[in-house]
Formats: sequence, C-alpha cells, structure tokens
Amino acid sequence: MKLRIGPYPLTSGEVSGALGDLGVLIPLEAALIAVNGLNPTSTLLGVGIIYILSGWYFRIPVPVQPLKALAVIAVAHQLSPSVIAAGALLMAACLSLLSATRALAFLERVVPTWVIRGVQAGLGLLLLKSAYQMVFQKPFLLSGDELTAQVGSLAIPAGVLVGVGSVVLLLLLLRFRQVPAALVIVAVGVIIGLLSGGLSTPLSLGPVPMALQLPSGSDFQMAFVLLVIPQIPLTLANSVIATADAARVYFGPQAERATPTRLAVSIALGNLWAGLTGGLPNCHGSGGLTSHYKLGARTPLATTLLGVVLIAVALLFGRSAFETRALLPAATLGALLAYVGVQHLLLGARVEKRTEIVLVAAVAIVALAFNGNLAIGAGAGLGAHWAWKAVSSSLYRAGDSRAWRRSRKA
Repeated sequence: MKLRIGPYPLTSGEVSGALGDLGVLIPLEAALIAVNGLNPTSTLLGVGIIYILSGWYFRIPVPVQPLKALAVIAVAHQLSPSVIAAGALLMAACLSLLSATRALAFLERVVPTWVIRGVQAGLGLLLLKSAYQMVFQKPFLLSGDELTAQVGSLAIPAGVLVGVGSVVLLLLLLRFRQVPAALVIVAVGVIIGLLSGGLSTPLSLGPVPMALQLPSGSDFQMAFVLLVIPQIPLTLANSVIATADAARVYFGPQAERATPTRLAVSIALGNLWAGLTGGLPNCHGSGGLTSHYKLGARTPLATTLLGVVLIAVALLFGRSAFETRALLPAATLGALLAYVGVQHLLLGARVEKRTEIVLVAAVAIVALAFNGNLAIGAGAGLGAHWAWKAVSSSLYRAGDSRAWRRSRKA
C-alpha cells in the first residue's frame, strides 16, 4: 500500500523528480551568497516556501529558480544585497502591472508556437553548455578544490569521471521506475564530496537572522538599469509563456491553472519576499518544469518534498551555507543538467509542421549567438513572424486588387 498525502500517492518518481532542478538552483544561490553577501537563510527559506505554495496552487510540480540574468549580472558586478533586493521588488512591480493589464494574455495569443519552442530549444542548448562547463571546466567542488584521478598512466580530472559516471548511472536507474534516480545521483555525489574533503570544517548550526528592510532610491535606480531591463524579456519569454506551454504539453488538463498571468503573479509574490527579506530573486521556468517531470515528478508532492528540505537546510545550516553547498560536486549537477538539456531539446522539437523545425533552430541559434539571451532569440523570431505576415498581407492585397481590375475590364 502506497503512502498518500492528500489526494496524491508518494512514489519514487516524486522523490526523484523533486531533485531534478538543483543543478540550476545551487550554483547561482551559492555564488550570490559568496560574492554578493545574500542572507543564506532567507534565500532557501523563501524558495522552499514558494515551492510548496506554488505546487499546491498550480497542482503540478512548478519549479522555483533564480532569476538567471539578474543573478549573473549581480555576481559579475558584485552588487550589494540592497541593489539585488531593489531588483526583486521592481520585478514584482513590473509583473504585477503586466498581469493586471492583461498584457500577458495578449502576448500568449500573438506569439506563435514555434517561437516558444525555439526559446525552449535554446534553453536546452544553454543547459547542455552549462553541463559541459560543470563537468569539464568548473572546480570539482564548489569550494574551489581541484582533484584528479590516476587511471593507468593518465591523470584524468575527477569531475570528468564523476560527470560521465553520473550520466551513465542516471540513464540506467531511470529504467527502473521504483528507484528515485536523481536522489541516488545526488546521494552518491554527496558521499564523493565527503570522501574528497568537501567538509573540512565543523558545521555551525542555526539560521542567520533576517530583517525586513527597504532599499534606497539609488538602489532602485541602479537595479532598474543593470538588472530589470535585461531580466524582464527573459522572464516573459521563458518563465511565463514558455512555462505555461510546457505545463500544457506535459500535464494537459491538470495544468489548467498554469496560465501566463497566474504564473507571473506567482513570480511577483516570490520576488516581493526576496525584496523585503534580502532573499533570492526567483522565477518559474520551462527548463525546471522539464527537470521535475522527466525525472518522475507528477504532483505537488515532489515540490513539497524539495521545499521542506530547503526550509530545513535554511533553518539548520544557514550559518554554514557555503560549507553545505560545497559538498556536492559540480560534475554531479552537470550530469543532471545534461539529461534535462536533452529532454528540453526534444520539447523544442514538438512542432506541428516539419518546416517549423528550421524556425525553432533559428531562434535557438540567435539566442546562443547573443551570449545565451533567450529574449533576443524570441524577439528575432517574433520580428521575422510579423514581417512575413506583413509581406504576405501586402502581396495578398496586391493580388486581390489586380483580380478586381481584371474583372472590371471583363
């Protein structure tokens, strides 16, 4: 007899699918803590709460991820926590305004499916690129430690062995539905991290104190220019419209609540928390949804499990944030990202006409050409779509006019 929580049975798939999106969450969250000084308790506490609430509201395992463009820019410029908080509050305000004016519903109507698929395919390529970097270029542990393994006369980076081995093990375990594949991969990674000296100092237990605070006017000015302008198009393209589309593809009628407007409101509420408490600016994402689904998640139980774990880590190990995150080898996260990247490419290939595959590929390639900016790829696709419609309409009117003149002469 299976354990049930509410109307949902707790299966190994839910346990495995719960961990599918850690490859995106952990590295960016750890970087923002180490470089920018974000509060480690507020970051994971907020993400955990949002994971639980959004899952039960949408009735599907909706992911919660860092705002990627915002996070990368913040780390690159070493922005202060107050500027990042201002960016989160501005994102909340912008998404609330777009939702209230029904602009998102309009965008969903006018954006063709192949543009959305192009964004999803582009994200798949970016996930594969990140997976490659984590396995072949990043330090073995997030703490910066490098390790090599001697195989005969060859000294092979330990990350390569762990990454390739994790992918092979993951593919084998996914053949057995009763095995929580992602959980096994993460557990093996933590054991390897411990054996590799990832925990060199004793852990300090307890949360880091949190306080409500508002950023200054100058913080809002800097955040709008540096963080919000680059992030808004990406959020609309991937976190709102593409996520709603992916939810329909994977869950069908079960995803009826996951509309662009409701997803945007959910993201706004998450960023209101982040802005007021100094937490992690966050969003949903079609890549994260693919991560959870393809690794077995089908119900809100998956995201509830992950949410509870994140809340526990935030409250128990807030004072040892970097030490606990450094336990997981980068290559382990890279293996999860590689699998999800391939699955996301397959989602991008789901178009009605074969000729649209070329258009999907074009959107993805344009995004990669502009340093992985999915918003630029989507914009290029929309521009081409509307230009073609304008030309077609003009040619049709011209042809109709010539036919009318011929009929008059007759």
